[in-house]
Amino acid sequence: MSLTVKHLNNDASFLLTFEPISPFPPSPGRPSNYFTILLDPWLSGPSKIFHSKFSISHLKTPSCIASLTELPEPDLVVISQDKTDHCHEETLKQLSPSGGKTLILAEPGAAKTIKRWKYFDTSKVIPLKRWEDSRLRRTDNILRIPVSPITHNGTPGEVTIAFLPQKNDLTGLHNAIGITYRPPTLSTFFFDPPSYATPPASPRSFASTLSTPSDRALSVIFSPHGCTYRTLAPYATSHLISSAALPLTTLLHPFDRISNPWYLGGNIISGFPGGVEIAQHLCAQTWISAHDGDKESSGFATWSIRSRKWDREEVESIVSPRSEGFGEREGERERSMGTEVLVLGSGEAVRLVKGGDVLGVGMGVRVEREGADKDIDGDGDGDGDGDGWIEGIKVRNIGEMC
Repeated sequence: MSLTVKHLNNDASFLLTFEPISPFPPSPGRPSNYFTILLDPWLSGPSKIFHSKFSISHLKTPSCIASLTELPEPDLVVISQDKTDHCHEETLKQLSPSGGKTLILAEPGAAKTIKRWKYFDTSKVIPLKRWEDSRLRRTDNILRIPVSPITHNGTPGEVTIAFLPQKNDLTGLHNAIGITYRPPTLSTFFFDPPSYATPPASPRSFASTLSTPSDRALSVIFSPHGCTYRTLAPYATSHLISSAALPLTTLLHPFDRISNPWYLGGNIISGFPGGVEIAQHLCAQTWISAHDGDKESSGFATWSIRSRKWDREEVESIVSPRSEGFGEREGERERSMGTEVLVLGSGEAVRLVKGGDVLGVGMGVRVEREGADKDIDGDGDGDGDGDGWIEGIKVRNIGEMC
């Protein structure tokens, strides 16, 4: 199975495309195997807070598309904040107001804002509820979306979405969206079995499906303003573990730290210090920079902004297995095989592939630039055609991590 992450702008807008590994094209009349999630789309136009005299921002680098209509209809749109650089009216109104398959899952404040526009059918906008630990509560408030089977006799997969707000955060900025993807499975019968093989009343046997080992899932944490690991820990130790979704496939989190005086909101983006803790605790396989792009900002709320920037090399020096200093701290190498650090420009994409084939043999992860197709586990299996291939990383054995 694979996850393609495409950066639509130079800020916090991403398109996630999940895909199972299948030897066959979709059956006639059945939907595509892809499942797509659009995160915080903002393509053009200003982002204002209250009034332009208070704060207004524009993207410095153009988005890679001019309209959401240039994309295939997404399955989900996830809005993490009610601020206009995440919940952008002009961009969101490029989606169909009714009909179609797209659902908009939004942070509670953002959901109220979107509903006030009276543009979308109310059934398309779903407020995200705070995730609750099912070990302590009756319900965990996780949204579960089925993924259509690949074949007629296959079993459906599942996408889960969890809203994880940070406690005691008066600004409401520091939250995370947890996403997992468990792919649909193939039936061991590549063709419909004889009618006598399984009586109609007999339950489906899970032994009759092909899947990756232990039904493992891909996992994403999207936290465009950053959050503490403490915010994620209960979710990770319950849902991610029970879903076999660790190590974390990718962390979408800022590198840079940005703050204002306390009376203008204090810490705005937590950046590297919080991200490195998350990456290390969840054994993140990749960390992709989010919300770090340059913007043209003005207004008196921006006059006192203080920022500390970390570039890719600085982050990599702490968490990447390729850095000279990695593993020198006591016990570090035993805890984690390290995290690949990526910065995607507007329009750039990376494909994260887990599992070598439909049977899940050679379970690991490899990173490919969009359009490349090259094995990077170091054993010479690749076809060598990947001109856009990112630097090689070792495929990591899932059993050795987390």
